[in-house]
Amino acid sequence: MTNNRFTDNLNSDTNSLATLRATMTADSTTPDTTDFGGMSASEVNSGGRTDHVFTSQQVALAHSRVLQTGILDKLDAWRSEDAHFTGASARPALISDHAILVGLLLLASEHGPLQISSLALVIQNRLTPESRTLLHLSEPAPGFAGHAREEKRWLARTHHAFHRMLGLMDPFPQERNTSSTYTEVQAVLDAHDADREKKMKIRLDEFTAAFLHMTFMQQPQHIRLATSRIDLAVDQTFIASPTTRGFSSKTLAQKVADEIGTDPLLRQPAPVDVFAGWWLGTAHNGRSDSRWGWMANIAVRVDSEHPGESQFPKLAISATLSMPNIGVAEEAVSLMRSALSTGRAPGILDADKAYFASSPVERLHEPTFNLGFTRSTDYRVERLGVQGGQYGATFIEGKVYCPSMPTTLQNASRDHVNGAIDAETYQRRIQARVRFELRPKGKPDDQGRVRMMCPAVGSKPTVTCPLRERSASDVSSASPRVAEDDLAEYPDKICIQHSVTFGKQDGLRERQAFTYGSPEWEEFHTHSRNSAESLNAGVKSPALESLDDASRRSVRGFAADQVFVTILLTNYNLRTITAFTRANIRDQA
Repeated sequence: MTNNRFTDNLNSDTNSLATLRATMTADSTTPDTTDFGGMSASEVNSGGRTDHVFTSQQVALAHSRVLQTGILDKLDAWRSEDAHFTGASARPALISDHAILVGLLLLASEHGPLQISSLALVIQNRLTPESRTLLHLSEPAPGFAGHAREEKRWLARTHHAFHRMLGLMDPFPQERNTSSTYTEVQAVLDAHDADREKKMKIRLDEFTAAFLHMTFMQQPQHIRLATSRIDLAVDQTFIASPTTRGFSSKTLAQKVADEIGTDPLLRQPAPVDVFAGWWLGTAHNGRSDSRWGWMANIAVRVDSEHPGESQFPKLAISATLSMPNIGVAEEAVSLMRSALSTGRAPGILDADKAYFASSPVERLHEPTFNLGFTRSTDYRVERLGVQGGQYGATFIEGKVYCPSMPTTLQNASRDHVNGAIDAETYQRRIQARVRFELRPKGKPDDQGRVRMMCPAVGSKPTVTCPLRERSASDVSSASPRVAEDDLAEYPDKICIQHSVTFGKQDGLRERQAFTYGSPEWEEFHTHSRNSAESLNAGVKSPALESLDDASRRSVRGFAADQVFVTILLTNYNLRTITAFTRANIRDQA
């Protein structure tokens, strides 16, 4: 009895296993032990990845946002313009610009690598039939048979479509499929078209501006209009090239000469990305670290009205890409100009010493003024204290002062930096010299000229001066008095006229939005620097956009990297808006 029962159970188990195996073989998504061992056909097809299909709603949202950028019309216009000059005829695209950009937004939303292979898999396998229809994509070949050929076909199509779009705005075209020799690097540099570079750089920056403006418009209106002006903090962050090998222009000629007569197999490989530069940073061990790549220039929205509050999310309002240590001032001007597309009036621009403290007036200070922005920044130590003057008045750290202001007040910032006075004394002196500031008599005219008065004249003088004697009833008892010893031997116009006219260039290098060193200046400058650094850290987070990881954006070249930076900043803005909105809802609950 026992043996028969065991035999019956064994036969039953065998039949169950056979049924299970038949079921598993029939279902291509479950392990087929005959062909793939314990692996499913879908796992083999994907190389072990878990490629979830994006929902139709996700694709429709990305589709809508690409349309809202307006970039598709620009790409079409650029393509027509280029075809007019080259005579090339446009062939129907198997994968459109639209599909490429939607695919990139989808990849960024799941914090995946922005690689052509990943993009090709989205377009081939990760879209619903409805989404394929929306993006005008043909259906992939069904079944596992010929899968490898079909995957290569979609990869080639995606590669062609991406580079077809990229070619419309690439300032630095070159062959990047293989490593160059130094002779070839020199040939690429010699053949470079500077006029074409300017044209394509403008297009590339328009591409970035279109996406970031779209994200700004995703905010509720009351948040977009939280302030009447658009205040910005600008900063740079390094973006590494996917190829780490670089070169020095100082030694290039010698390297080219060394290659003459050398066996090609023995030549040192030269960089693939010719149009990049060295950035000197600091490694984790504290030592200097030279890396090959570019600088992302980013302007984040900040708040000069209420810097300690959160009236709106701190978004990347505008961005560009540039070579390290080249065009810092010009890129900042481009960021300001792009930010005005928000429809907000120009406000205050905050920057560190790499900008206003290091740039010629005509390259940054004057364009900033002409665009309507007022700067807020720190000074190099040699720019502290008196920096010239006009009509006898002195320019000191952004303000125009009475020439007879006590020397201790004139040198307050320099003395503080040098350790001659403590912070408390410094703040007292900063507040004391406010009374010695010249006061405007009316608003600036359309040429930027403004009439200024001595602080000892007018209906409400802030100081008393022997040269401007007044009745006791006109002067506050708290007003400081100019000492006889501080008076100029030969008083200039500011001391003898009722007012003088300052032009827009007068004191432009030192001009500031706030009194330098004051609590207001310190609060806004700290808020702005923290906002810029927070954005840089957020977009470089390894768990999120991972902007700092070149392996996650492996397409080579300046234009490709700016496109990827644009997509990643776009995703950063969208998730920042989401987090801000969610926090507001939670706080109001």
